Amino acid sequence: MKFLIAAADTGSFGFSLVGDDGQVIATGRQYADKATALAVVADLMREVGSAAIEDRTEPGEPTEPAAAPPSRTVDGEPDLARIGRSGIPPV
Repeated sequence: MKFLIAAADTGSFGFSLVGDDGQVIATGRQYADKATALAVVADLMREVGSAAIEDRTEPGEPTEPAAAPPSRTVDGEPDLARIGRSGIPPV
């Protein structure tokens, strides 16, 4: 597998995850600059191994609503240590 970084006609940058057979597996959204797109790819590469699987193909018991996410600020400023160096929350 590999990530392909591409520039759009609008000047934004995006990425696609491509399988060994050349088929697109996933496509990310567009970002204003290449550095941000690369930072998101780096976050994905680092974090994807701990991703959970949610199977919505089987009927199941209703789940409790998710708790509110923890605050992403410290003293009113963004806590960049918890949301990544790029300032974009991890996926």
